[in-house]
Amino acid sequence: MNAMRYFSIGSDPQNDLQLPATDCAPFHLLLGQDQAKNVLIASRAAGAGYLLNGQLVTQTSYLQAGDELRVGSNVVDWMRVFDISSVEMSVGEEQQKSTSEKQNGLRFQLIFIYLAIALLIFLIAFYI
Repeated sequence: MNAMRYFSIGSDPQNDLQLPATDCAPFHLLLGQDQAKNVLIASRAAGAGYLLNGQLVTQTSYLQAGDELRVGSNVVDWMRVFDISSVEMSVGEEQQKSTSEKQNGLRFQLIFIYLAIALLIFLIAFYI
């Protein structure tokens, strides 16, 4: 099952974290965490932005260990929200990097196999 955990941020009382209306929209942001402990942040209102490491962002992005998230003047401790330690985040990032490297190696092997097949077909065509 690919269940995600969600955490909503905004000025409306129905949010998991309610912030002052001067800092955010009623339903401003949504944080989501998948089973691999990856945390995704998305704006819920048109033009609703947030500061990620001091940069204004309005698009959906993944958070990484050490990222600072601010909504208006409020710092959101997103790692505490999902009870994630820096070590867990680092392990997850290393696993993603390892998986990516393995996929790149498999792509190279597949290209090599296709080239070998093409060469065999070419050679067979000239010997028939």
